[in-house]
Amino acid sequence: MGRINIAIALNRKVLRPAYVMIRSLVKNNNSHQLYVYVLHSELNEKDRLLLQDALLRDTKGNQMKFIEINITTISELPHKYWPLEIYFRLMLPELLGGEIDRILYLDTDVIVNKDISDFYNTDFEDNLLVAAKDAGFDERVAMDTPEAHVWNAFFGKFVEDGMIYFCSGVLLMNLSGLKQEFPFQKYIDTFCLISDKVAFPDQDLLNYMHYKQTKIVDERKFGLLVDKAYEMGMTYEDVCSNVSILHFAGYSKPWLVNLIQYDIGKVWWEYAKDSPFYWELLETVFYDSMESSIVEDKLQELMTENSELKELLNRCQTIIRKFSANA
Repeated sequence: MGRINIAIALNRKVLRPAYVMIRSLVKNNNSHQLYVYVLHSELNEKDRLLLQDALLRDTKGNQMKFIEINITTISELPHKYWPLEIYFRLMLPELLGGEIDRILYLDTDVIVNKDISDFYNTDFEDNLLVAAKDAGFDERVAMDTPEAHVWNAFFGKFVEDGMIYFCSGVLLMNLSGLKQEFPFQKYIDTFCLISDKVAFPDQDLLNYMHYKQTKIVDERKFGLLVDKAYEMGMTYEDVCSNVSILHFAGYSKPWLVNLIQYDIGKVWWEYAKDSPFYWELLETVFYDSMESSIVEDKLQELMTENSELKELLNRCQTIIRKFSANA
C-alpha cells in the first residue's frame, strides 16, 4: 500500500466543500495510505474533528496533520476576491520539503473521482511541478478589457516562448527540488515585482516562475473544469466514467446559489451524500434559491439591454431611411 501525500489550504467558509472533496478522495483511493496536510489559520477543534472524520471514517492507516499559518505575515499581499489562503501552497516546499519529497496540492472545490495513484507517482523528469493546462486560458486571452490587455501583454511573450499556462488548483509538487531553489520569500519578492501585471495571484506567479519546469498532463482527466466539460458536450455519465479529478472552479459551484449550474454538478452532490450535513446543505441551497433575486436581477438586466438595443436599432433605421430618401 503506497502513501499519497495531499495538501489542502482553507478557511472556515469552505469546510463543507473540503469535507466532500476528502470523502471523494477516500472513496476512490482506499487501497492507499492517505496523509493529508491541512494548512489553515483559523480552524477550531470542532472544525478539525469534522475534517478528520472525512478522512478517517471507515478507513485504517490514513492520517491528517494540521499546520497553522500565521496569516499576518501575508496580510498585505493583494488577493482581490480570493482568500489569503491561496498563498499557502507556496509555503509547502519550506514547510514539508525536509519531510517528504512530493505532495499533491488540491483546491477544496475539486472532486477526486478515480484512483489517482498513477498520477501521484508521475515521473517529474527533472521538472518541479506536474499540472494540467488551464482550459480557460485562451478564452481569457480573448477578453477585451483593460485588465486583460495588461495580462495578455505580460504573458504573451511567454506563450511565444512555449508556455502552456496551467491551473494551480491541482498541483503535484516536487518538494525536494522546490525546497532547494524556491523558499517562500523568493515567491513573495518575485510577486511584488509583477503584481501590477497579474490577474490570478498565485496561479500567475507559479506560471511565471515555473512554466519551463512544469510537466503538463491531460486536463480532461486531471483537473477538468466543469464549465469546459459542459462546453465540450460532456454529460454526467461521461464525467463519471472518464474524469479522475473534476474542478468546480469559478462560479460553477453546486453548493452555492447562482445562475451557473450544470447537470455535471450531480457528481458533487453524489459525494456530498456521504457527509453528515447533506440534508441540511440541500435544504439551505433550496431555500436560498427561492429567496435569491439573482435570476430576477439577471432578467431585468437583459430586458434593459434589450430595450437599449431596440432603441439603438430604431435610431439606425431612422438614419438609413433619411439617407435612402436623399439618395
